[in-house]
Amino acid sequence: HAPRHDLALVSASSAAFHRLHTSYSPRLSLTMVMRSLLTEDRSSLKIGSCCCGIPIALHYSYFLLLLIELAASARYLDAAFSLFMLTLYGPVLLLTIVLHELGHCWMTRKLGGDVGGIVLWPLGGFAMVGPTDCGTSGDFRVAIAGPLTHIPQMIFWVAMFAAFGGNFSKFSMSYYLDELSDSAASFFVVLSQTAFWTNLFILAFNLFVPAYPLDGGRCLAAYLIMRGYRMEKTALIVSVTAMVLSGGLLMFGMISFIYMHSPNGIYMALVSAYIFSSSMNLFNLQKEGRVREHPLFSRGVFEEREIPEVQQPDEAGAPASPPTSPKAEDAEMA
Repeated sequence: HAPRHDLALVSASSAAFHRLHTSYSPRLSLTMVMRSLLTEDRSSLKIGSCCCGIPIALHYSYFLLLLIELAASARYLDAAFSLFMLTLYGPVLLLTIVLHELGHCWMTRKLGGDVGGIVLWPLGGFAMVGPTDCGTSGDFRVAIAGPLTHIPQMIFWVAMFAAFGGNFSKFSMSYYLDELSDSAASFFVVLSQTAFWTNLFILAFNLFVPAYPLDGGRCLAAYLIMRGYRMEKTALIVSVTAMVLSGGLLMFGMISFIYMHSPNGIYMALVSAYIFSSSMNLFNLQKEGRVREHPLFSRGVFEEREIPEVQQPDEAGAPASPPTSPKAEDAEMA
């Protein structure tokens, strides 16, 4: 057999999967620069509105990911492996990202929110959606809707594995390079099992890693607000948690690339840098008392869930007027 290739799973991270909003802090950061670039009309290839009228655009920087992965795979001097990487990071990963983002969009529409479109880029995708009619619980449901789309995708790839004659006793995250060139059926068997593990990894990565701006970080923020935490404390918890986790992801990515010879280690390192930049921006705003300028916390749906401060009665003994809820128009739309 040729050397065994250990698969480091692809992450369509929610660096990838966090939602854009139209109001941003004036602070200049890597996060804001990337958002600005991703929403430039001339910087994206318009794919169309083939799904429920939702516009989908492919940012030109996505092709850099293909070049990086092809260059990393060239060290194996195997044409079949290069074709495999091109297929995995091309149509397979793009379809995976689109379905994930459509999950966010469909849930947003179901809960009464507006959808602006989807932008795909090297670290995943952005679903440009606005707040829903269900407040913070709606934000929570929108955040988990994307990762849950990977469950039917995993079922599909298991079916494809069986259809091409795959042996389930060998269904694992590793494969031999010569399996890719044995036959067309063998090629698609490896592709199917790789796509399955990729979807499983993206599901777990986004749902169980509470690092903003991943979906898990957005779920954590919504959960804390629903539990009665104030936005300032929530922002502190979310940002610090994300910065700590980004350090772990960076170490994992470098170890994968150096010691496991995985080309995806570079990709993981880039994701960790994006997470750290985003969470550091949130941390700085919280430290300066400007957390409401951050797009995640600047919407009225979060303010509605905060527990109001206890107000003292006036001198006449009459209770103070109850705090007013934000108007519906205060909720920002994407």
